[in-house]
Amino acid sequence: MKLRLAILNIAIPCITLFILGYLPAHEFFLPDYVSMALIIFTLGRAFLLLQQQAVFSVLPMLLISLPDSVPLNLDFFAPFAFPCFLLYLTVVNLQWGQRPWTHPLHIINLILLTLFVCLSLRLVPIPKELLPFAYFSLDWVSVVLATLPLVLVRFWGRIGRWASYWPLLVVVAFNFKWADDNYLILWVSLAALFTLTLDSYVMAFVDELTGILGRRALEFKLKTLGKHYYLAMVDVDHFKKFNDTHGHQVGDDVLKMIAKLISHTPRAYAYRYGGEEFCLVFAKSAQKEVVDALDNTRRRIDEYALYPKSLIRNKTKRGEKQKKKPLHVTASFGVAQQGESEGFESVIARADKALYKAKQSGRNCVSVAK
Repeated sequence: MKLRLAILNIAIPCITLFILGYLPAHEFFLPDYVSMALIIFTLGRAFLLLQQQAVFSVLPMLLISLPDSVPLNLDFFAPFAFPCFLLYLTVVNLQWGQRPWTHPLHIINLILLTLFVCLSLRLVPIPKELLPFAYFSLDWVSVVLATLPLVLVRFWGRIGRWASYWPLLVVVAFNFKWADDNYLILWVSLAALFTLTLDSYVMAFVDELTGILGRRALEFKLKTLGKHYYLAMVDVDHFKKFNDTHGHQVGDDVLKMIAKLISHTPRAYAYRYGGEEFCLVFAKSAQKEVVDALDNTRRRIDEYALYPKSLIRNKTKRGEKQKKKPLHVTASFGVAQQGESEGFESVIARADKALYKAKQSGRNCVSVAK
């Protein structure tokens, strides 16, 4: 689920930015106060989601979008102002994770931003010997600097981290005069808002540990689903034993494995209900098809050889061949069909009773509620 959302998050902003280059110039004018309002909304959402890199990356866009009535008079083309701005965005995009706002990295961000403002206001005296180097071409330098943070994408973690990358990309587009300035300002505002909105969706509906949809998404699905669907409750057998014997990290590995296997159940939507419990929803299937699909998933779990990476290695035997035994994991299933005008809470309760019956029957089996 997270992978599909990440692809969507990258594809839509990049496609729309590509389309901007083919729109007629000067056909659209965005008032300064509208641009400023969009950027303020983006900053507020980034701050609430604790996306610090997005806050620092979008903040200078607010200075650029100030109305002409504000007597700030920033000169983007002042000597060394644009290189400083590009360096600032690059430094911000080479960071990831959350830190205290007084962290040295954030202090460096503020120093570079202040330097950009001072250069734009021509408050920094530039020696005459350096002026010939103030306006050298940054076309391909900007491309290299925009490509450099992509090497660290795997460290970014959350989808919303991409919101800080779009201002750096739009500066490259601005440098190459890819589209009209109004288009680019509107694009960077909407692209960052779209990314942060996706991040909000992930935090609300996607289970952080397993990567599948969570309980809130399950309740929404059941409220909007048709009648006579099947709902299966899935519970890991003896899950407490894994936590007590091997530690909670191994327990997390077990939950990830279960989520991965049940998500491949044919014609079923997989959700994490809570703890070691999962749900599978079949929108349109016959009872025999549901039971067969659940039994096949149960067998795949039973036959899966799990070698948790989080098991602590024996350092005293380093270099020797160690034969690790895989963990044996099983799961029990309880399934119920939604009756005529029956609420989803009742369906979950009946499926849970069927799951309890499967536990009493020896576990590692499928039980169907009457």
